[in-house]
Amino acid sequence: MMRASDLPVITIIELTPKAPYKEEALEAIQTISLAAAGFHGYQSADIFEKVTAGGSIVFAIILRFDTYANLTSWNDSEQKARQIALSKNLFTEVTPEVKLTGLEFWFENKQQEGVMQPTKWKMLIITVCIIFTLLHTLMPFIRQLLRPIGMPQMINTLVGIIMMVTLMTYVVMPFITRIFSKWLFKSKG
Repeated sequence: MMRASDLPVITIIELTPKAPYKEEALEAIQTISLAAAGFHGYQSADIFEKVTAGGSIVFAIILRFDTYANLTSWNDSEQKARQIALSKNLFTEVTPEVKLTGLEFWFENKQQEGVMQPTKWKMLIITVCIIFTLLHTLMPFIRQLLRPIGMPQMINTLVGIIMMVTLMTYVVMPFITRIFSKWLFKSKG
């Protein structure tokens, strides 16, 4: 049986560089991601640049590790602390690190600021109920719809999964998250 601590984990850090040091800040972020690559369980890193409504630049670094324990090993390492210390003068703001294990992207609370992410068991219950319901309603409907075309079962299943995940991401989960928001989310204060 797989434990939650054995699931892959993503960590996201957003950094706002000081205006004259944009290039140096980007190089520092790349150096940090290269240092992380030397740690056990490292899977990948992505660096994104976005422009805020105010026109300032923000870099986001997304690191993926195979387990929470391996991410913690990197986060607690002397090497990470040293890389952060070397680059801290290049940034005006560093947002707190966000750690995600997989289901969190379906559970965004856009209505309230300052709320904690739902507990894993609550996300699990909601997700299982939704997938079970869609498997027994949407999938038979898709099979019936595609039967006259005579497509292979594997293609029918693929089309069903694409439709199910799309519906969950853009329609079902935002709706369910709003309905169950009081139960799912706790205030940090």
